[in-house]
Amino acid sequence: MRFKESFTFLKRFADAPRRIGSVAPSSKFLTKAMLERVDWENANFIAELGAGTGVFTREIVKRAKPDAKILVFEIDPALQKLIRDEHPEHKGLTLHSDAQELHKYMQENGIEKLDFVISSLPFTVLPPKMTVRILDGVLKSLKPNGHFVAYQYSSIMKHVLKKKFSHIKTRWVAFNIPPAFVYDCWR
Repeated sequence: MRFKESFTFLKRFADAPRRIGSVAPSSKFLTKAMLERVDWENANFIAELGAGTGVFTREIVKRAKPDAKILVFEIDPALQKLIRDEHPEHKGLTLHSDAQELHKYMQENGIEKLDFVISSLPFTVLPPKMTVRILDGVLKSLKPNGHFVAYQYSSIMKHVLKKKFSHIKTRWVAFNIPPAFVYDCWR
């Protein structure tokens, strides 16, 4: 794990635990579980919500087609800087702050619908109205066969996701700090 990345993440968590949601960046095991369902050959439009230090962003950029458009959302300015510094030349990647504005930024980037939305947002600690706005935005933004993949540190969100999506596949990832549930959701 990158020291600067881990240190920045821990510092940002100490400053705003409800906004950051974890004490450490995601492990390679969680990254694999989150991204294994993405059909990279056919994924033209991808959004990442709550990018943190860019652990998933890095892998999305590596795996995505060269012409894919990637919308990355991270509200914390220090974490945005890490992502911006790592991907200064990527033409298809745009960085935004508020995941509640997903659809607005899709329109600004000429994206009608998304193939995949990857989320690291700590829904259980976000205000309930914010969670609803974000999930409704995701539903509005996904293609009919699009997937929403999110991880959480408890199973609390499963009942909320069941109300929004007709299909949910759950996976437990023990090798992460803390261990996490991965939810692959589609309609």
